Amino acid sequence: MDMTIDLIENFTEWAKKKGWTIARAETAMELPKEVTTRYKNIPKQWLEFIISFVDIMNSTDDMWFLTCENFLDGGWSYNDFENMSLEAADGDEEWSAEIKTFWDNTFPIIMSVGGDYQYYAIELDSGKVVQGWEPEFEYPSVVAESFVEFLEKLIASEIELVV
Repeated sequence: MDMTIDLIENFTEWAKKKGWTIARAETAMELPKEVTTRYKNIPKQWLEFIISFVDIMNSTDDMWFLTCENFLDGGWSYNDFENMSLEAADGDEEWSAEIKTFWDNTFPIIMSVGGDYQYYAIELDSGKVVQGWEPEFEYPSVVAESFVEFLEKLIASEIELVV
């Protein structure tokens, strides 16, 4: 299913009603080569959606959608939760390998640092959207079968983004 202009507009309207800050991109953005090299199967629907935005963040600036701009630079890096897990592995090679394998297939799309650290991500092998929390980021729960379904559930208030 392709991303539609209506879905992007409905999402933008939803986000503004929820008090989120939305900054639309004047021109289509691109992900850094580092990201596209690591993640080969990024869903087309997510790319079609995210290239339209520079910023999407909640009113308290502690939860945000990762936009192309966020992958370039910022206070938090898209892979900070992976790095936290690797630090916790404390050099254990087997555990570190499991963490890296998980994150190589789990593409983060939303980060939250307002309470318990949490994220939403796309499982690249299945296209499903998952939600994970600290301290064990690598054991997420499925919240939607696709990114399009995830947006539809947000707009319908079937998924609440809370910190």
